[in-house]
Amino acid sequence: MRNLIIIAAVLLLSNTAMAQKPKGYQYSIDLNNSSDDKFWVELVTPAIKSNSIVFHLPKTVPGTYSNDDYGHFANELKAFDSKGNELTVTRVDANSWQIDNAKKLAKVTYKVDDTFDDRTRKEKVFEPTGSSVQHDTAYVMNTYTVMGYFTGMEELPYTLTVKHKPDFYGSTAMKDADDASDKDVFTSLNYHEMADNPIMYTRPDTTTIKVGGADILISVYSPNKLITSQFLATRLDSLTRAQVQYLGGKLPVNKYAYLIYLFDKQPISNASGALEHSYSSLYSLGESNPEAFAQNFKDVAAHEFFHILTPLSVHAEEIQYFDFTDPKMSEHLWLYEGSTEYHAHKAQLQAKLISVDRFLSVMGTKITSSRLQFNDTLPFTFMSKNVLDTAYEKQYGNVYQKGALINLCLDVKLRQLSGGKYGLIDLIKDLSAKYGKGKPFKDADLFPVIGKLTYPEIQQFLQTYVGGNTPLPLEEIFHATGIRWTKDTTVQVFSFGGFRARAAGNSVYFAMVTPDDFGRKMGYQQGDTVVSVNGTAVTPKNFGAVTAKIAATAKPGDELSMEVIRTVNGKSEHVTLQQPIQFVPQKRYNILKLDGNATSAQVALRNAWFQVTP
Repeated sequence: MRNLIIIAAVLLLSNTAMAQKPKGYQYSIDLNNSSDDKFWVELVTPAIKSNSIVFHLPKTVPGTYSNDDYGHFANELKAFDSKGNELTVTRVDANSWQIDNAKKLAKVTYKVDDTFDDRTRKEKVFEPTGSSVQHDTAYVMNTYTVMGYFTGMEELPYTLTVKHKPDFYGSTAMKDADDASDKDVFTSLNYHEMADNPIMYTRPDTTTIKVGGADILISVYSPNKLITSQFLATRLDSLTRAQVQYLGGKLPVNKYAYLIYLFDKQPISNASGALEHSYSSLYSLGESNPEAFAQNFKDVAAHEFFHILTPLSVHAEEIQYFDFTDPKMSEHLWLYEGSTEYHAHKAQLQAKLISVDRFLSVMGTKITSSRLQFNDTLPFTFMSKNVLDTAYEKQYGNVYQKGALINLCLDVKLRQLSGGKYGLIDLIKDLSAKYGKGKPFKDADLFPVIGKLTYPEIQQFLQTYVGGNTPLPLEEIFHATGIRWTKDTTVQVFSFGGFRARAAGNSVYFAMVTPDDFGRKMGYQQGDTVVSVNGTAVTPKNFGAVTAKIAATAKPGDELSMEVIRTVNGKSEHVTLQQPIQFVPQKRYNILKLDGNATSAQVALRNAWFQVTP
C-alpha cells in the first residue's frame, strides 16, 4: 500500500509538471515598457519534441500580396530553458531562427520594431499591414508582426496577454478574457486565427452601432482630433444598413471592428488605404476635414467590409491553408478583390447613397485606369497566381480596376440570362452556401462550379475574359443596358494651380507645391499656411468644402484670392496671393451616361442590374 501511495504521489507530481507546460503558445507584451518605437515580446513555448526547431515570423500574409519579411523587424531573439539558461539560436534567414537543444526550450524573447517609421529598407511596409509603436500615444498591432510560430505547429492554440495603461483601450474584434483595466487577454484556436485579428491601443475614441444583428465597433485615432468615431458612425450607419440590405437583411458576423489610424503627415509608404480581416479592417488614412474625408472613407470601408463575403466565406485552398513562410497564391483575385470592390459601389447605388451618375463615373474611371496603367491582355488568373513575382507585382492594382469591371460584366450577364432575377450577389451567396469559411475550393474547379450553379455561358465568359487574354466586352455590356460610352473628349476646367494641402492642428498648410502656370502666377510656396480663401477663413474642417465650391462655380473673369502666412527671413508675414482664374483644356476619358434613347428592353435590363429606378 505504501508503494502504491508513493507511486501515486510520483504520478501526481508528474502530471502536475506536465500540466504546467502550456498546451499552446503563451505570448505577453508590456506596452508600458515600450521605447524608441520598440517593445519586447515574451513567448512561453509549447512542448517541443525535436532536438532543434525553427521559429518563424511571416514572409507575407493574406490580403497583402507582397513579400514584406516581417522577421526583419524582430531582433535580439533569445531562447531559454526552464532554468533560465540560454540556448543556441541561429538566424536562418530574414524571417526564421533555428533553436538548438529545443526539447529543453521554455521561453523565447525578442524585440519588435515599428514598421511605420522604418527607414532602414528601400521596400516600405504598407502601413495597414504593419505596426506602430508611439509610446503613450498609439499602438497599432497587426498580430502577425509581433507573434510567430514553430515549424509544423501553427495549429496549436494561442494566448496573448497585453499590459497597458488603465486609460488605454485595445480595440479589436477579439474578446478580452480579462476584466482588469490594465491588462487584456486574447485567445485563438491557432496562428491563422490570431494573425487575422489586429489590435489598436489608444486613449479610446470608440462608438458601437448595431446593424443586421451585429455589433459594429468604430475606433479612431486622429492626432489632431479632426475626425471622431461618432462622426464616422453617422456615416457608417447608413452605409452598413445599405450593405445589410444588399446582403439580404442579416450580416454573417456577430461583431465587426473598424480600426482607423489617421496620419497628419505623409506616411513613409506614400500610400493610404486599409487591410481586410475576417471580422475587422485596419485603416491608414490622411487626416483631413471631415466632410472631404467622409466619402473617401466610405468607399474604402465599403470595400473592406465586403470581404466578409470573399474571401471569408468563399476562398481557395491556398487561402484556407495559407503558408506564411513560403506563400502560394490563388488564381482568383478577380473574386476576392474585384467582386468586393464592385459590391462596395453597387451596394451604395442600390441604397441610393450615391447617384447613378456617380456610380457610372466611378466605373468609367476604372476603365481608364485599367487600360492606361495596366496590361489589359494579361490573363487575370495568371496575374493572380504570380502576383508575388517581381514581373507581375505591379499589375496587382488592376484588381481594383479591371477586377471590378469583370464583376460588372458578370452582374449584367447574369441578369440578362435570368430575365433580371439573378445577379452577382446571388452567385456569391450560392458559392458561400456551397463552400463557407471552413471549406475551400480547388482553384481549377471554380469556373466549372460557377457554370453549373448558373449558366454555361457564364463559365465560357470566365474562361475567355478572366482566364484568357481577351479584353472585356464592355461595348456589348453597355449597349445591352442603354449606357452611352464616350471614350474621350476635351473639357475646360479650373485648376487651383498645383498644391497638396495638409492639416496641422487647426491650420492648413501647403505640404507640397507642384505649380502649373496659374500656380506660378499665384506664387504658392511650400510651407505657406492658408488663412482665408476668397475672404472665407479656413480650417482643416472647412478647407475642402470651400475650395470645392469655388471649383464648382468658377467662371471666366472671377478672381482667386488667398491670404497666407509665410516665413520670410525667419519672421511670419501675412501675404495676399491673387490672380484671375484660368481655365485649361483637359482630356477626359471613358465617360458613361444614361442613353436617353434607350429601348424598353435596354431600360428593363439596366433597372434589373441597378436594382433601382433612376
